[in-house]
Amino acid sequence: MPNGSAAAVSKEEILQRACTLVPRFAERAEAAEEARRISPQSAQDMLDAGFARILLPEQTGGYGLGFDTWYEVMRELSKADASHGWCAGLITHHAHLIAHFPQAAQKALWADSLDVPIAASFAPTVKAERVDGGYRISGAGSPFASGVDHCTWVMLGGMAHEGMAHDGVKPQWMFFLVPPGQYTVRDTWFTAGMRATGSKTIVTDNAFVPDGLLLRLTDLRDGKGPDSAIYAGVIFHTPFFYYAPISFVTPMIGAAQGAYEVFREWTKTRKAQDGSPVAEKTAVQVRMARAAADIDAAELLVRRAVNVTDAPQDYSPQLLARSVRDFTRASELCVEAIDALVALSGTAGFVTSHPIQRAWRDIHFMAMHISLNVETNFAHYGRMELGLGRDASRPYF
Repeated sequence: MPNGSAAAVSKEEILQRACTLVPRFAERAEAAEEARRISPQSAQDMLDAGFARILLPEQTGGYGLGFDTWYEVMRELSKADASHGWCAGLITHHAHLIAHFPQAAQKALWADSLDVPIAASFAPTVKAERVDGGYRISGAGSPFASGVDHCTWVMLGGMAHEGMAHDGVKPQWMFFLVPPGQYTVRDTWFTAGMRATGSKTIVTDNAFVPDGLLLRLTDLRDGKGPDSAIYAGVIFHTPFFYYAPISFVTPMIGAAQGAYEVFREWTKTRKAQDGSPVAEKTAVQVRMARAAADIDAAELLVRRAVNVTDAPQDYSPQLLARSVRDFTRASELCVEAIDALVALSGTAGFVTSHPIQRAWRDIHFMAMHISLNVETNFAHYGRMELGLGRDASRPYF
């Protein structure tokens, strides 16, 4: 495993690297959507920029930065293209999760470099059979593995018993790390939005996963990975759902901000059918202001949730409930804002080359992510407010 000899990198430097990539990713966005994956060049740009190292501990050679840096990088890139921002964010997010796995997993993944892109399918779909020294896993449908075409290792969810004898014991939700060559990819990604994420399906067939390459959901949920205690940083002890939805709501905010900026500059010179300036119409000004306020409100809600992760003394079931509520409300605000901007754009906004229509499709698609589900997250907040406690069928809260 690489040692901690890497030079220190600041938040400002990482953000500058991200800003440098914005025009490059904007130019590639349309082609990436057609290809239904970001280009190998874009993936390599993300790795070369050090995005996999943002949330890794300094003693391993990582940058030791916080969730706020991860958030800012995703948001900035997503202003150019949500799919690129999404994939960049997951390169950071999934690398950070490896620091929660046993040391054996960290040594295996980071044997040669920390710049390892990892795809994941968290839904517990693989079937796991306990064998000597680990598990045999098989599954024809581990779906929504974003960026799998440019990734090497994969992380798959499944239900499994810990021991060989498990009469009457319920299986646990676990995450299994699978190396290159032990899985295949099935192309199932034919969608109207977020097409460039290439979120295809991973297939396994009797792949062996040793005990050192698995992690229980309960350990990740509680911020108590088996070997994460060796890292002092708060981000290695933060309960999972305080930060996991940041991966999925942040590209929505960035895409909405990018669409707003495009709309603003475009509208400065637009003409109505009668030749009058669109910018001088009060109705346009009012609706534009409301959309801008909704986007700002979404960002403020998410920034507050991001900052909570830096204050472990404040962790509480009530605060977690507020954060997941705010992630979902921010998602709703982004949808409302992009709908308003598209409505103000008229038919011109639906030209396939217009970035506003891509942002509209992408934002609506991202809003469907399970971590932002309205019924689940709002109901959890309501239960906590009313003293009912968490729903036992929602093991990730």
